[in-house]
Amino acid sequence: MRHLLSVIAVALAFVPEADAIIDAALQMQLGNPSNAAADTNNHNHYLIQRTVEAIDYSDNLGQPNWASWDLTASDIGSSGSSTTFFVDTNLPPNFYHVGTGEYSGSGYDRGHLCPSADRTDAMNDNDLVFYMSNIMPQAPDNNSGVWETFESYCRSLVRSTNNYELLIICGPAGFNGSRINTNGYVAIPQYTWKIVVVVPPGNGTALSRITATNRVIALKVPNTNGVSTVWQNFITSPNEIQVDTGYTFFTALPTNVAAVLRSKVDGQTNLPPLIVRFSPTNGVANTSVTIAGTNFISASTVTFNGASAAFTVDSDAQITATVPTNAGSGFISVTTPSGTAISTDSFTILNDGGSVYAGVLVGWDVSTLPGGLNAYGRSPLAPTTNAPNVIVAGLTRGRGVGVSGTSAARAWGGTGFISTTDTEAIILNQFATFSVTASNGYKMSFSTVSRFDYRHSLMGPDRGVLQYQVGADAFTDIANLSYSSTSSSGASVGAIHLTGITALQNVGPNIKVTFRIVNYGGTSSAGTWYVFDRADSTALDLAVQGTVTELITNPPAANPYLSSLTFTNNQFQFTLEGTVGSNYVVQASNNLSGTNWISLSTNAAPFQFTDSNVIAFPQRFYRGLVAP
Repeated sequence: MRHLLSVIAVALAFVPEADAIIDAALQMQLGNPSNAAADTNNHNHYLIQRTVEAIDYSDNLGQPNWASWDLTASDIGSSGSSTTFFVDTNLPPNFYHVGTGEYSGSGYDRGHLCPSADRTDAMNDNDLVFYMSNIMPQAPDNNSGVWETFESYCRSLVRSTNNYELLIICGPAGFNGSRINTNGYVAIPQYTWKIVVVVPPGNGTALSRITATNRVIALKVPNTNGVSTVWQNFITSPNEIQVDTGYTFFTALPTNVAAVLRSKVDGQTNLPPLIVRFSPTNGVANTSVTIAGTNFISASTVTFNGASAAFTVDSDAQITATVPTNAGSGFISVTTPSGTAISTDSFTILNDGGSVYAGVLVGWDVSTLPGGLNAYGRSPLAPTTNAPNVIVAGLTRGRGVGVSGTSAARAWGGTGFISTTDTEAIILNQFATFSVTASNGYKMSFSTVSRFDYRHSLMGPDRGVLQYQVGADAFTDIANLSYSSTSSSGASVGAIHLTGITALQNVGPNIKVTFRIVNYGGTSSAGTWYVFDRADSTALDLAVQGTVTELITNPPAANPYLSSLTFTNNQFQFTLEGTVGSNYVVQASNNLSGTNWISLSTNAAPFQFTDSNVIAFPQRFYRGLVAP
């Protein structure tokens, strides 16, 4: 009997070990932060779900946007590490398949997102993380220094006596148009990021064991050499990474739990801010918005969809902010020294009541151009598609661009890009331009150059610069362009973000925005450069995305109401409030039967009304209505 009791005591002291089996269903438990989809036409966010990890793959960047996976002690074994990288031929055939040698000579490591050492339970699982679709360009000191140090720390957590289970997501971000120098396809991130949710052992899935108390570790690490190896130097909040990337993390969790976890800064004793609600939930510019939450007292910044707002900290639990004139619909954020809180719901900009179009503002598909002798395509080349209520001009070659010789099919471009600098190329008109103008009654905002596929010959230009001009202002640089690939199958510049350029947001009607592609560095006047149909499909080969918003100068009138009612010297006086600028009528009656209401005054709100005839009536009633 004593022996039996001792066995029971041991059983009660046992802590269950987290031992999730590697399975595709476990690798994206926290949600899909970018709404990636297994759509072969989705070149920006193509979803891959493997037994070892889930990936949002960007064909335009030549690498994942993110990878997520579940890590337990049972995933770490003795299989060893693969000695070979693999081209991912499982990617859609219309995607570019990054080769295993394309990083050679670039100065960047082939950096794993899901690391090899996290998948050593079996060699088959380890091989899967050596696909080039799980690789991003990492500076050697980032990859083999702080990144590897933090990976080792994560593995120590799952192998500790606490038997933690980790849900991990990481990726690259901060792209500025730079590419690795061997073929110009794979984009170089300015930093790498990682978010780890630490889950205690127990029954059920890791997701079922997550509450607002779980530890969350988020890192944002510069993708440069010389970076510190101490991972604690790069701790941030998931909110910060969410703002940087535009993703929404923890979508599989209850909204209140997700909001708390997104705000956490590992090791920080001062609590980060938290937005609970805000009111109103929509409005035009200059609307006053009350934000309720916690830990606001040291707030330094409030933004509406990234646009900084004027604000007053009313208390630790309340902020009053004014909607900025350049804001778009989106999340509200509050930043303090302890972190950034982002609202669960979006604030909707009413844009004076107007309708909003979001998508491709203008795009060109050059797949139908035949090529041949002197067949460099029409100039100006009309767009294949453009948004409603915008006027597009171009593509147009500058006078210095040549069109003699034999051109490639499925391409639009020219020759003669032989200047040694962009300044010289501009003087000699060796560039291409197109312009976009919002029609009367509309404004537009530019978000990204979402597609820019090119091809050039060995003697053609190997670099360029993308510029913009608003109205008659001077041209301003957006990004440097690298045309390092000379492959006949073409390559892609990749996405170029425009949302951070204030001048390209909320551009009013009839103001022309011109984009200029200046190319230079060709070694022969016969060298070619094209916008090219790399995918060999009818998909757009050059595209710019953004929004077009209707401007309504006379917004719909809200229901009026009476205020400041006084009775002095036998006169009733009050103010009729409503939508500023809208016309209202004041009516009066001796009873409420509704049969004898008399219109006494009409004006634009707010206006003051005085009734001097009150003494002539035994009783008097008033109402305000929208003027017919």
